[in-house]
Amino acid sequence: MSGSSVFHIILNVTFMVFLFGGLCEALPVLKADIINDIGPNVQLGLHCKSKHEDLGAQSLAPHQHWGFGKSLEFWGTTLFFCHFQWGNQSKWFNILDGNRDKKECDVHPCVWSIRPSGPCKLTGHTQCFPWNDQY
Repeated sequence: MSGSSVFHIILNVTFMVFLFGGLCEALPVLKADIINDIGPNVQLGLHCKSKHEDLGAQSLAPHQHWGFGKSLEFWGTTLFFCHFQWGNQSKWFNILDGNRDKKECDVHPCVWSIRPSGPCKLTGHTQCFPWNDQY
């Protein structure tokens, strides 16, 4: 291999590292803020995770909130789901979905009001969703 070919390979690899490294840093951070609106005197347990990351269990008093932010994956497939428990109820929902939330949840957090009937996104115009089917 000539010195010129090795130089071009190194130059191309360096360019790719800077290009893709810059793209990864430029990806937006999606944010979610979860509020316990189940009812008065009802503690809400929640546990959020993705395929690769577990955010741990949380417990929210009425009207208390908890939030997190995660970088949007390159392909926009970021997905975090949460399992919610209160009383004898056990529900789950995709709380941060890159395909659904990438335009609304990067500048300001998507604020989610967790209600017995399902989660409602308060960011933008209020939109309520049904719970996901059980596991």
